[in-house]
Amino acid sequence: MDSPWRGSLVIIAVCTFLLVTLGLLVTLPAASPAPTGPPEGASGEPDTFAKATPARTADQTPPPVAAWSTPLGDRPASQALSLRDCRDVVIENKTFRDLGPNVIAIRIENCSNVTIRAVDFINVAQGIVVSDSSNVIVRETRYSNIIGPHARVGLNRGNLVQLVNVAGGLIAWNKGKGGDTEDIVSIYKSHDVIVEDNHFEGTAAATSTSGCGIGLSDEGGTHNIARRNVLLNPGACGIFIAGGTNNEIADNIVYGEARPPANVGIYVWNQSSKACSGNTVSGNRVNWLNANGDPNPFWDAKNCDATWINNDWAASLDVELLRVRL
Repeated sequence: MDSPWRGSLVIIAVCTFLLVTLGLLVTLPAASPAPTGPPEGASGEPDTFAKATPARTADQTPPPVAAWSTPLGDRPASQALSLRDCRDVVIENKTFRDLGPNVIAIRIENCSNVTIRAVDFINVAQGIVVSDSSNVIVRETRYSNIIGPHARVGLNRGNLVQLVNVAGGLIAWNKGKGGDTEDIVSIYKSHDVIVEDNHFEGTAAATSTSGCGIGLSDEGGTHNIARRNVLLNPGACGIFIAGGTNNEIADNIVYGEARPPANVGIYVWNQSSKACSGNTVSGNRVNWLNANGDPNPFWDAKNCDATWINNDWAASLDVELLRVRL
């Protein structure tokens, strides 16, 4: 995690750049609900992935020690940004604060080779939405209060990051806490995305009964990975696989206290009509209580061909050591 990043928006090649100061009302995919029992016949449209050869290991060098030396919110202020039909883009060293109800801070559409790094989000409805794009990197961002809309249908979902139909991505070394999030990281109809080494903490203000820390392969996807993340009270659940093939949840720490709307630590449940197979859940350390105070560390719907290996479902975890310091 660091040294303050310098610079601004760099665009190599042709890129349409729109500076958005008004709210962006869009219809984004709904999050998969946290499991309450066996699925009752879900359906979904066929996946249409962007055509790309993702560089899955790009920019995976850990950040320098001083990456968080700039206090939260001290980076230059920015209004909401929207980019379409672009390539080779870097967005860095910015603070997005108090943008208003339902405003997406950064929206990327139909772009390739996009890096978002060293960016702060404070009291915003939605951090980053990337759709129909390839080779996307989000690293070293911070958030305090992703507030989201109270009524989520048809509006921005309250995510830090949501990828929609993205081919190849890395979401790493991000941290934050607070707000009323849906899935903090949502991977929807996307493939070859790695979500690693992130640290997120929820608060008692969370109201969503479907929002979780990290969602993989919502409505399908393949070769998506969540590993080495630390999640403290991230919502109704910690991490899930909601469909797709050859996805992995590995070596994460997930802790959930008994409070509404707490449900389950990790689950695998195919909620689409597409194939779901070859998924793995391994090496995770989980301590999770549901809203009634009962242990509920994992749930397997047994419709997704998941292999569960070497997980500790009653891990001894120190809550104070898991807290996010911004």
